[in-house]
Amino acid sequence: MRKSYGRAAWLAATGVATVLAMAMPASAQDAAGANATQLGEVVVTATRRAQRLQDVPVSVTAVSGETLEKSNFREVSDLQYLAPNVTFSSTNPVANGGGYQVRGVGTQTYDSGVEQTVGLVVDGVVIGLPRDPGATGFADVERVEVLRGPQGTLFGKNASAGVIQIISRNPRLDEFSGDASLSYGERNEQIARGVVNMPLSSTLAARISGFYTAQDGAIPYVNHGGHVGDRDNKGVRGKLLWQPTDDLSFVLTADYQEGFARDSPIIKSLGVNPRYNALFDAYAVKPGENTFLAYDDGDWIANTKVQGISLQANYSLGDYTLTSITAYRKSEMSQLSDIDHSPLNIFNFSDGGMDNDQFTQEFRIASPSGQRLEYVAGLFYFKTNINGWTTQKGDFLKFVTGNPLAPQAVLYGERLQHSATESYAAYGQATYALNDQFKLIGGLRYTNDTTSGSLKVNPVAGYFTYGTLLPYDGEVSADNVSGRAGVQYTPNRNLMVYGTYSTGYKGPAIDSVSGVVQRVKPETVESYEVGVKSTLLNGRMILNGALYTADYTDFQAQALDLTSATPRLGLTNAGLMRSRGVELEASFRLIKGLTFGGSAAYSDATYKDYSGPCYTGQPVSTVVGQGCYKVPGSADTFVANYAGQRLAGAPEWSYNLNIAYERSVGAGLQIDASANWAWRDDAYAITADPRSVTDAYGMLNANIGFGREDGSWRLSLYARNLLDQMFYGAYPSLSLFNAGGYERVISPDAFRTVGMNLTVAF
Repeated sequence: MRKSYGRAAWLAATGVATVLAMAMPASAQDAAGANATQLGEVVVTATRRAQRLQDVPVSVTAVSGETLEKSNFREVSDLQYLAPNVTFSSTNPVANGGGYQVRGVGTQTYDSGVEQTVGLVVDGVVIGLPRDPGATGFADVERVEVLRGPQGTLFGKNASAGVIQIISRNPRLDEFSGDASLSYGERNEQIARGVVNMPLSSTLAARISGFYTAQDGAIPYVNHGGHVGDRDNKGVRGKLLWQPTDDLSFVLTADYQEGFARDSPIIKSLGVNPRYNALFDAYAVKPGENTFLAYDDGDWIANTKVQGISLQANYSLGDYTLTSITAYRKSEMSQLSDIDHSPLNIFNFSDGGMDNDQFTQEFRIASPSGQRLEYVAGLFYFKTNINGWTTQKGDFLKFVTGNPLAPQAVLYGERLQHSATESYAAYGQATYALNDQFKLIGGLRYTNDTTSGSLKVNPVAGYFTYGTLLPYDGEVSADNVSGRAGVQYTPNRNLMVYGTYSTGYKGPAIDSVSGVVQRVKPETVESYEVGVKSTLLNGRMILNGALYTADYTDFQAQALDLTSATPRLGLTNAGLMRSRGVELEASFRLIKGLTFGGSAAYSDATYKDYSGPCYTGQPVSTVVGQGCYKVPGSADTFVANYAGQRLAGAPEWSYNLNIAYERSVGAGLQIDASANWAWRDDAYAITADPRSVTDAYGMLNANIGFGREDGSWRLSLYARNLLDQMFYGAYPSLSLFNAGGYERVISPDAFRTVGMNLTVAF
């Protein structure tokens, strides 16, 4: 680890030295770029005011909506292949509650009542509900901003590892316009997107966008129809802008989405149960490492509905801007699972769902830009109610006992679970210019959180109840003060260097085992970051970099719990965890119409103090405190020391390369082509478990198009995962019947898709 980190530090130092040398005025550089087209300036709102990306003292990546579309990705979550040090859980897709990780750090739990480590914000609204995909599927996106590191002094909801901010396009008062896009590809992929902008009066305009995406999965079911990976999603969003005066505007937004996914894990390896293994003897092709088939005789599906409405008001009070954002969101999810993954009805009926709602209110004031003192301050209120239910039943007693007359049984009974979170916060951040080159940065945040949780268990009529699960009811609260301090140095418009110290916070949670409430303490972080942003070669090149280290205390981690009645993933505090590394981003306009870009990141996200349950099959150590060992004085309790081990889902190295080219061919027509290659190192799905490793892989996307220079129409051929690179996450089977075996969740992106697209605009 030390050797790798040393290489990363050397890489960062070399990059900074190069920037310092190249950013200084030089007549040779000016001459070299005099005849080339410059890169356009990128404006972001990462600091809650419009600023040039190169002036923002935060490690932030901005991806335009146009870039997302031309990269042929289907969902906003796919920006993980365009932004450095960002991943999205491949073992827990959007439909089942997947989440982002930034710098190797993300939410390490499937518990629906736990706050996200990486915040997701769509048009200023915090997305705090589980299974809420935010802006997934919508194409009418202006840009996506990825902010790395603690961001609580700038955003309503705290975010201890980073923020993904999605900004969709607002209605325009002065134009009637629209566009439509239709795609068809392999495995019956169908993508339709459209948007129309309508001015209704001199002060009123509407914008409506919608999408439909569907594709057949690539992994067939052996015993019934359908494929693992089947998708069918649709949504519509409407925006209404009313601007009665130049100083006052209102944007009312409403959206509705429906999603269907068939995301069953499939068997990677069979375990040690001969009776279970014998169920596959009749098949010519049996489960195994290179077998990509689903043997379930039942289905595994998830249906999600999300509705949201928000009102944003902006009022210019002189040079000050007052903002109010009021929002309500509601989500419903139902899921049916065959959790035994076998051709026999053992546990064919695992029925569950969630019914959730969220209310947020934010007030914010921003001082005038361009002043010696600039600041943003706000108040934030957040409340969620999450209700879930689960019933698991089947013929598992027949299978376990071998008695064909055994009754159908239900495991524990019908479980009704509720959790609620209420949060209040006051936050602010300011910069003070000592002179034209130096600025001081300061920020402060106060947060108060209260989280409650309860479980009620009901018997199921007509079924024998197997196992007991005690009800619980508990509450936990905490408050926190966090902040940021730093300095920014800008010797000229083409170079900026900054350094910051930030603290972050993630609220408390509740977990329960056998009816005993376990209060999970808040997670806190201390982060140091130094960065440089530069514009080189007379505006033809941008080169940015950052070096960081962050220490997380009481990190809320997910661990496999083998002490409960059935294997389960439980939430706990992991003690100390450290994330450190380096990030580089570059973009270069070689000649008019030809642009190269790329990014690279090294991330060392490891536990420094964490003892948790041993992973499946972990060798037992005879030395207490090393590896998996027996707790002294206990009968049969084993724990593992994971100090020095990487976090789950945290690749060490990653990089991205992209190229885009367009050229006029006369008569108002042009051709264009682009390619994007994204590579990432191997990563654990379960910490330290060598059988759960997702191998290193790279993904190549490409397209070539032909159309009008004015964008009125374009016909293109596209490919995602052109090299058909297989990747997946593996984890120990949670089924008692396949003890010792492993399962895997495979993303649809692990299979190549080639197709055609037609886009028209007016």
